[in-house]
Amino acid sequence: MAAHLLLIPLFLPFISFAHSASTTPSSLVITSCAHARYPDLCVHTLAPSAARTPSALAVDAVSAAASSAHNAVSFLRSLPSPPPPAVRDCAEQLSDSRDQLSRAAAEIRRLRPENSRWQLDNALTWASAALTDDDTCLDAVRRLPAAAHLPVSAHVSEARRVACNALYLVSRLAGNAPHRRR
Repeated sequence: MAAHLLLIPLFLPFISFAHSASTTPSSLVITSCAHARYPDLCVHTLAPSAARTPSALAVDAVSAAASSAHNAVSFLRSLPSPPPPAVRDCAEQLSDSRDQLSRAAAEIRRLRPENSRWQLDNALTWASAALTDDDTCLDAVRRLPAAAHLPVSAHVSEARRVACNALYLVSRLAGNAPHRRR
């Protein structure tokens, strides 16, 4: 029975995509996600997006990544007490990741032509820092015993993949941003 309970968290990250799978993604989502690291996940994550511009889609992607990190933190904090130090550290790193992603989304929402390069550089830095936090967390939990490692790793890996796609879309947006002459 206990083994079955351990498997339930493995499938939780994927349940959230059941709703988005029934939503037809826009052509913006399909073309924007085509070269993402995880293109199918990108499309599924952003299928419900009503974004009509690449910047709005990047905001949606970064917001989805922040939400995914939040969900992973909630899962980690719901584990029986006391969690191993690696899990506590991982929850803290994912909280930092969520905060960095929220800052990136806010920066993209405020894009202004006169300082878009600077703002996009900030958003890229924060999204990249979030992905680094996710990677560090994942490295730590991989050293846990298998019974604890598998469900934790599933949630953290999901957050990492969504963040990776978000970073890609912000990078893509930054690559298309006009360069100002000095």
